[in-house]
Amino acid sequence: MRSRPLLASAVALGALLGGARGQPPPQPVTHGGAPAVSPDGSRIAFLSDRDGATDVWVISADGRGETRLTRTPEAESQPAWSADGRRVWFTVFASEASRIYAIQPDGRDQQLLGTVPGRALRLSPDGRRVLYWTGTWTSQKLFSSDLDGGNARQLTDGSGVVWGARWSPDGNWIAFGDRASGGVLHVFVMNADGSDRRQVTHLAAADGQAQMPAWSPDGSRLAVQASGKSLPGHIWIVDLATGDARKLAPHDAPYQDEVPAWFPDGEKVAFQSDRTGRMEIWVMNADGSGARPLTK
Repeated sequence: MRSRPLLASAVALGALLGGARGQPPPQPVTHGGAPAVSPDGSRIAFLSDRDGATDVWVISADGRGETRLTRTPEAESQPAWSADGRRVWFTVFASEASRIYAIQPDGRDQQLLGTVPGRALRLSPDGRRVLYWTGTWTSQKLFSSDLDGGNARQLTDGSGVVWGARWSPDGNWIAFGDRASGGVLHVFVMNADGSDRRQVTHLAAADGQAQMPAWSPDGSRLAVQASGKSLPGHIWIVDLATGDARKLAPHDAPYQDEVPAWFPDGEKVAFQSDRTGRMEIWVMNADGSGARPLTK
């Protein structure tokens, strides 16, 4: 799984997102990917297709107590935590619609929360609204709606893409990846109603294409991934007030660090990486130091 453009959004997570028309071919097994850190920082939910179909798993932040939450032939995707940390949210895409579920972190009491007519991305911080998109991998319309698909609002016009759209911690903003001039992916931010769109990453071509944004707990920074064909993948931290961007754990090796997720203290990030030759969940400090694997 090396040197792939649009790695997490279209290829590496293509299967983990549940399939789509025109998606890239299946990829090698992901032992751990798409991390989501619990509100208290003690656990990480993630996806793995190590046993065939993609399922949701949870592991302690110290790498112990790995637990499998789902066991279905379907491909679960988009793990996230409820604000109180008592439930793990995830979605399943089938027949052009996404079912949204909640489950306890020990795998009990799975409940269907709602269904939306597209590929679901994220629930809002209060759990009342969901982002979803319709279209193809190269032309997407982003919507927000109630969990049952009601009160839908179109946020983008479909002329671009909305890779990895995420609500800000206060629910007032949405960050996402889209094409900028020249067709290069960058990260943008807009109001939750789709207004006031602005580009927030300005990485050089040699640094790769930016996508998969994750908001810091205080909403002042974004962690993003940047990767590209024949380029190593890195996590970057972008200060939204100044535009300053810092590359974490710089390397020239052909491995990919991707799909960041913040810890609630803002001092660490979880991410997926194939540093060992297989995609696993890793954790490092927000300055790029102290990287260590959680799944092995």
